[in-house]
This record gives sequence, structure tokens and C-alpha cells, in this order.
Amino acid sequence: MRKFAANYLVADNGEFLKDGIALVGEDGFIFDTIDTKGDLREMERLIFFNGILMGGYLFTKTEISQMKEAFDSQFKNNVLQAVIASTQLTIHNLVDLGKQLQVQFPEMKIPVIMNEISEVLLGEGRYTKETIPGIYLLSGADLVDLHFTPKSRLKQII
Repeated sequence: MRKFAANYLVADNGEFLKDGIALVGEDGFIFDTIDTKGDLREMERLIFFNGILMGGYLFTKTEISQMKEAFDSQFKNNVLQAVIASTQLTIHNLVDLGKQLQVQFPEMKIPVIMNEISEVLLGEGRYTKETIPGIYLLSGADLVDLHFTPKSRLKQII
């Protein structure tokens, strides 16, 4: 078992945990998260990263269809237009899309952008979400206001 922490950790349910800890098995899957509620303390074999930790996942299109209707929000329309030709989306694709949407919707924060992208894909986008091995670090983001920046980058840790 390996322990990783960061300024923020994205839990399986999409919740952003301040100073959260991910417990990772030898297979590379996060098997548990610990919400420290922002009170992270030193512990044996804990590796801390500056940024936002995320587990690996993959969205796969379950039904091929063309977008023929406009949806109730510009955000939703923008997400669906961006992924219309994609049959699979990785966490890298979602972060890149999140960066684009941050420019269009500057008031939105990273947790809202990422969770709303997931909701659109799972709903109107007709994708399924599969957890895959891997731990990723989003660095270069504005961690105070929780915004993507042009320097935001996703790097695979394991």
C-alpha cells in the first residue's frame, strides 16, 4: 500500500478533499481516501504533492449518435460539441476540456467544471465511466481560487 496526499484530492464521488490522502494498492487503484478536513499531519510513508490528485478513469461512448438538439445550457452544449467525435475520453482529455471551459466560464471552479463535465458525459453524452489504474497530479492550477491556468498540466504519478 502506498499513501499519497496533495493540496486537494478528488474522491470517487467527485468531491474535492482539502489535504486528502489516497491509499493506493500495488495494482495502481485507489482503494480508499481519507478526508483530513484540511488537517493533514505527518505519517509514515506519506508522499505529499503540490496540486490536485486524481485517480485514473476512462469514459467510453455507449451509443453513437449525432447531437441534433440544443441543450438547456451553454456549458452542456460546449462539452457535447467538444466530444462529439470521441468514443473514449481519458482523464487527460477531461483536463484539457476543463482548461478550455475555464476560459469560457471564468467564474466556475475546477471541482464544478470537472463534476459537470462528468455529469454531461454520463447523461446526454451517453458515456460510461470506468475506473482504471493510475494516480495523476494536476499541477500549475490556481489552488487558492481553484481555477485552471494556462500552465495547468496533468502528470501521471503511478
